Amino acid sequence: MTSRTEDSFDRARAVSLRAYERSRLRVAAVHAVTFGLLVAGLSLLFVGARSWMWLPLTLVAWTFVEWRGVGLLRGGRVGALAGAVTLALPMSVLRSCCKPGALEMVGADCCSMPGACAGAGVVVGLVLACFLPTNGQRRDTVLGMVLGIAAVAPMKCSTLLVGEALGLVGGLLAGVMAASAARIVLARWTVKA
Repeated sequence: MTSRTEDSFDRARAVSLRAYERSRLRVAAVHAVTFGLLVAGLSLLFVGARSWMWLPLTLVAWTFVEWRGVGLLRGGRVGALAGAVTLALPMSVLRSCCKPGALEMVGADCCSMPGACAGAGVVVGLVLACFLPTNGQRRDTVLGMVLGIAAVAPMKCSTLLVGEALGLVGGLLAGVMAASAARIVLARWTVKA
């Protein structure tokens, strides 16, 4: 009799857990669509409609961030804010060697500047890392920041060459990782002292 009761309880628990996770995923998808519309509007304003090719990445990343919640969501919000800052960066910062007006003309001569993109990304990433918590949710928060950046920053990269896009996103990630490592070392150093 006990075995039967335990089996019924386990089945009911599994069914309720699946229903709970499906509901969380449904709510996360609704939030991701709302977030995607906001990002699409910002990217239209700052970059143009061709940036919308990155919207599927935005929707997938933000659905996951919302679904998992807690530290991932906290970091995702900060990362998305940093990604929004990259949308507002003027192209003259990311491609400083272009002649005035060359960026607006399709096929105009413009040099590739992945170093400038990486530098701008590192600066934003270093500032972003100042918002990392010092508690045990650091890993989730960093992953959330990376996903938040990945949900927004590629919109800016749609007008850049692949090297520049990778430079911008890589710079953001490098800045977050460098500042995180420095904070960990500093925290351990102060504990020993």
